[in-house]
Amino acid sequence: MLVWRVVEAVSGQEAVLPCEVGSFQPSDMVYVVLWYRNQNKEPIYSYDNRPGRLALQASEERHTVKSQLLEGRVTFRLGGQVPALHIHPVTPTDQANYTCRVDFRIASSRRTHLSLVVVVPPESPVLRVRGQQATDGVLGPLQEGAPLEVTCSVAGGAPYPSVVWIREGQVLDSAIESRSHGVTVNQLLVGQLTRDYHNTKLTCCATNNNVTAPSLASVTVTMNLRPLVARLEAPPRHLRVGAKYQLACVVAGSRPHPNITWTIDSAPHFIVLPSQTEQGANTSTSRVVVTGARRHHGQRLTCTATNPLFPASPLQDSIVLNVTYPPVVSLELGRAVSSVVREGEDVYFNCNVDSNPPTYKISWFRKKRLLVHTPSKGVVVSGNSLALRGITRHQAGPYICAASNVEGDAQSTPLNLTVNYAPVCYNEDKDGEEGSEMESVNEVGSRSMKKTRVVATGLGQEVKVKCQVRASPPSIKYSWVFNNSITSHRIPGSQVLLTSDGGSEVQFVARTHQEYGTLQCWARNSMGKMRYPCLFHVVPAGRPDPPVECRVVNKTYNSLAVDCIPGFDGGLAQVFIVRVFEAMSKRGEVNVTSETPSFTIEGLTPGLDYVIKVSARNRLGSSEPLQLVALTYKMAENRIKEEEDYSVVDTRAVSRMLLAL
Repeated sequence: MLVWRVVEAVSGQEAVLPCEVGSFQPSDMVYVVLWYRNQNKEPIYSYDNRPGRLALQASEERHTVKSQLLEGRVTFRLGGQVPALHIHPVTPTDQANYTCRVDFRIASSRRTHLSLVVVVPPESPVLRVRGQQATDGVLGPLQEGAPLEVTCSVAGGAPYPSVVWIREGQVLDSAIESRSHGVTVNQLLVGQLTRDYHNTKLTCCATNNNVTAPSLASVTVTMNLRPLVARLEAPPRHLRVGAKYQLACVVAGSRPHPNITWTIDSAPHFIVLPSQTEQGANTSTSRVVVTGARRHHGQRLTCTATNPLFPASPLQDSIVLNVTYPPVVSLELGRAVSSVVREGEDVYFNCNVDSNPPTYKISWFRKKRLLVHTPSKGVVVSGNSLALRGITRHQAGPYICAASNVEGDAQSTPLNLTVNYAPVCYNEDKDGEEGSEMESVNEVGSRSMKKTRVVATGLGQEVKVKCQVRASPPSIKYSWVFNNSITSHRIPGSQVLLTSDGGSEVQFVARTHQEYGTLQCWARNSMGKMRYPCLFHVVPAGRPDPPVECRVVNKTYNSLAVDCIPGFDGGLAQVFIVRVFEAMSKRGEVNVTSETPSFTIEGLTPGLDYVIKVSARNRLGSSEPLQLVALTYKMAENRIKEEEDYSVVDTRAVSRMLLAL
């Protein structure tokens, strides 16, 4: 059985067909080498090394090429380790079975059977995308997530080449789709491109031997990529109202660079904020300036990155804005409560506060006076609420609630509360307003019964008595009643007048002493009739009463200041008189008249004791004098001693001195 040794050669290069000579005796030698092709009986090449012919032929003439196909391309080389037939350049037509026969002088002939395979390298691969040849080495840009089809066609090659797709040293696809008309086709199909294909080189490799380098064709894939990450860089934990803050949003992985927008989800629409974007190699940084505003608290600030080639795949990062701001306060009445109420009803206020952080204090004010939680007086403060139980007319007016948090203080717009009430005497109502904030109606009424205005008039003298009341609403009707121990009757309407300021005036004449008595002024409005009338006690005119509660309110080296409260004027206009006497000598020093019981007495001698007499006088006479003692200061250097001496004055001596005057 013949054994054929396969010898490969690349078309166009050199084919080396070894001829096994083997070892032989030193006395032996190679005589003839013959080369046969296939099973032809005629050799295609011979080498004659017989000694008898050495003298007749040159060494190169010992080689004989007997095939025209090999003429000029073949030679046999005996030297080297193994003799061989060299064909250069070898062509595909040289592919055949070759036999080398070596004849020796002594040894038997030896044969070497060779099968020459001539390999034809394939042509360079041709790459096509959608039928178009890719010639610039760059494929794309392709969409992330899109499919990819690239066809590699390799013409020629014997034997047919293997055609594979390689990416970064790894075989992607080695399946041959077709071979026809000498063209081998391998189609690379990627169902969905991922972003790691970007800038990747795809190589089609065609090879059919181990001698020549593979035939290669490559393309670099470029891609359009969705944003990979969008991140707000260190956003502030809170924003203070009115302060400006710069926020940055970094977007990476998008190709081309994305459009970055900033929005605040202010219902019912988004508010788009102006921003600036810087673009780097693989990142885009957008910056926006946000001013803290109360309306933005709790709203979401969003950075949105959108690659215009992937409009359906935006990427976002956002924060909920925490804006700190001072309180915003408004005041309202409780449900079913009007700003006009009836005296005695309950009133409820609600203080609505919007603040961040929450308030730590809420205060209530009426006419700038702080209201304190006093349930016993009908004032109940509870959180954001104020309740007034059994409200009085004195509690009418503007109410304010104030709130405080760490960002500041604020107060509401005043809410004016009107309290409608039946008429009350003007002076008595004014006294009540200046008194306790929560004085009850009964207390005011009781007090008004105790106070009566005294009107003095002479017999036959007409006097006008004016009655003025307070009421809400101010539409008032008046009536007058006179009574004494003898009679009681209503004053005729002809004697009752309305004054320009809304009061009532009655003309009264007492013709006999039995006609003196008390005038009652009654008033009524839509709230009802006043509970207690305004009282005017008409008495005969007389001398005035002396002033009361006189006291020295200031003293210097040469002056004294005295202040008193007027007594009853006797029903007539009165003046006040002060006389000053030196205590020891009883000599009069000063005599002063004033329309008010307040005096400054000047021109006195320093360091003396004085007796001061104060009296009132009208056209019917003078009152009894009111006496008091005072002294002027000595000179400054003796003042301390003077005060010490004066503090130990014998009170009995002073009393004796006053009696003497």
